[in-house]
Amino acid sequence: MKSWKCSTDVVHGEERERVWGDALRRISLPATRLVDNMGFHGDVSSITSPLGIEFSRVSSSAQTLSGACPSRPPCLWLALPIRGVFILDDGADNTDLRQGDILYGPTGRGSTLKLLGDFVMLYIRIPQSMLYPRLLNLQVLPIGALTGRAAVNRIFSNLLHSIVDDLEELTDEHIRPIEVALSEFAISSLAESSAMSCFDAAGASNFHRISQAIELQLGDGDLTLHQVADQQHVSARYIQKLFQQAGMSFSQYLRQRRLEHCHADLGSIAHRNLSISDICFRWGFNDAAHFSRSFRADYGTTPRAYRQKRLGELSKAH
Repeated sequence: MKSWKCSTDVVHGEERERVWGDALRRISLPATRLVDNMGFHGDVSSITSPLGIEFSRVSSSAQTLSGACPSRPPCLWLALPIRGVFILDDGADNTDLRQGDILYGPTGRGSTLKLLGDFVMLYIRIPQSMLYPRLLNLQVLPIGALTGRAAVNRIFSNLLHSIVDDLEELTDEHIRPIEVALSEFAISSLAESSAMSCFDAAGASNFHRISQAIELQLGDGDLTLHQVADQQHVSARYIQKLFQQAGMSFSQYLRQRRLEHCHADLGSIAHRNLSISDICFRWGFNDAAHFSRSFRADYGTTPRAYRQKRLGELSKAH
């Protein structure tokens, strides 16, 4: 995995503001002018997973992070307070964040976070490609907070909290289940908060439930729309309507999720002993040639070429 660290302790005086600003912009956080250059300290430790999720532990002296910092590609960001006083200012109200709450929002949208003393937080960016279409349209997602008083959010918060201390110890083998869990928890928590912008509350809940049911059956190569409809006690037409609202058909969604799992397994050291055919059949493709064509259409390379390149990069890194 890609990783980097930055500390203002290695520079002095006015250089600290420049170094800190560069570090924050690198993780798409807005930089602010420091009040006390000489007494300021700040550290960032960051890793990027194979699927492009960025995990950053940020610790610093008191400051206010205000404004917007664009990100390409667009991402959903999450911020978990670990230590310190965190106040979210949305322009109308100030919200005091408790331990266990999780801030969220789309990169590129302005926000203000007041940090009144020394603080530590975990800041995560999840590429939109890992969430669309099950979650939301990042273009209209507001800045918000998931309360730790809700059960699903509390479990999610505990998962994120466990990452903080061991961030530098995570390997590609460790990060794969975390990637899957993270995207699923983000979807579950935001669905519970009615943040799925392309649906009303009932539609968001039903779409989440149906997509979860599909997720559990991706390995069934004979899975059909009518089979899922029968299981969920809804009509096939209703499921088609939900997927149309999310911007794709049932079959497109099924194909995309299977490809994403195959892509992850092909690039994982933990699955290097599985053949390409094993992997494609594992995730519900009934024809290896069809899988290869689909993979190349989406990722611009063959499964074999991608696997050789990715595992070669991992071998060099070790």
